[in-house]
Amino acid sequence: MFFVSHLLGADIMDSADKTVGKVWDLVCRPNGEKYPPLVAVVYKQGKEMKAFGFGDVENIGKGEISLNTLAGKVAPYGFHAHDVWLARDILDKQIVDLQGTRVVRVNDLRISFIEGEFRILGIDVSTRGLLRRMGLDRYAPFSWFKSTFIDWEKVQVMGKALKLSNLSEELVKLHPADLANIVEDLNPNQSNRLLQALDAKMAAKVFEELEPEAKQQILKSLDSKKLSGIISHIPVDELVDYMKTLTMNDRRKIMSDLSDVKKKTVQEFLQYEDNTAGGLMTTEFVKAKPAITVAEAREHVREVSEGLRSINFIYIVNEKNELLGIVSMRSLIVYPHEQKLRSIMKKIRAHQTVHVDADIAHIAKIMTKYNLHTVAVVDTENKLVGLVTVDDILRHFVPKA
Repeated sequence: MFFVSHLLGADIMDSADKTVGKVWDLVCRPNGEKYPPLVAVVYKQGKEMKAFGFGDVENIGKGEISLNTLAGKVAPYGFHAHDVWLARDILDKQIVDLQGTRVVRVNDLRISFIEGEFRILGIDVSTRGLLRRMGLDRYAPFSWFKSTFIDWEKVQVMGKALKLSNLSEELVKLHPADLANIVEDLNPNQSNRLLQALDAKMAAKVFEELEPEAKQQILKSLDSKKLSGIISHIPVDELVDYMKTLTMNDRRKIMSDLSDVKKKTVQEFLQYEDNTAGGLMTTEFVKAKPAITVAEAREHVREVSEGLRSINFIYIVNEKNELLGIVSMRSLIVYPHEQKLRSIMKKIRAHQTVHVDADIAHIAKIMTKYNLHTVAVVDTENKLVGLVTVDDILRHFVPKA
């Protein structure tokens, strides 16, 4: 087992023990295999930069690479578009650690001889890896540092060499909050490419979790088509919170990409003060008339569910959109198909709702008193205008979470 740090600057000796030059870099070619093979050595011969294929390599060791032929018979290597230079493209670059959901820096790379080829096994992200490159890891004061390795197949390289056109399944499976942390740790160009690689719906979820400064950067860097796709998937309440941080010019840029219906809703929400029920509420909920049956309600839920994050209740309203009560998803499962919603709904009293102008303290008091995960928001005429969810309240009390 070797490390790239053992080979950079190493002497290259031909089969007659003649010095050919010194290793400048090593080249691998990710080709879908678990561990990519090394395909070439880049070296300096005087002031000239040259390269040869790994087929001419007899053996490698600490501080030396030996060839299986004479220097004069070494054929120049023809570079491929997918080649990755380890020192230039990988060392000191940022890597997304999929197991730890964090961004780490590559301090060294681990190499081993597997299936007849020298291959990259993984990366060393530890302080010891950095010390190894400095030649200090063998000295007593530093020998107690432990190496921390991440298997190559468990990382997604974010540098320019390994592109994100085919995003790893593991990366997509991360929670949007974890992906947002990764985006915030990357430089603007890398974070932009990561969001470009996600589908619009997932990118919108990640965008929601970003800090305001990161959102501002994304607004400036994403192309208009991708930004429009992301904005279209962001819930109105989250979008309004974001727009309140923008300049008027940036607001107009966002508004121009919205549908007429969403634009009207956003304009209404912008009138509400922050940290009031109106400023916190979401319009992502299901409502229905009391006269429909359980079967009809189920079909309605199927039709609208794709555009909603979660559905716990159906909110029952009359023709004037006045709130009457709620029906839980559990009720839709256990009651007969022909049962009317009016007969199974749980009535909601006025004191169990909040007005659009209610402040955080009052909302939290109502939710705590009645053990609610969501509280209905009504206007002066008791018309249902939105919901405040418990996560919105928690975000206020734990803003750094």
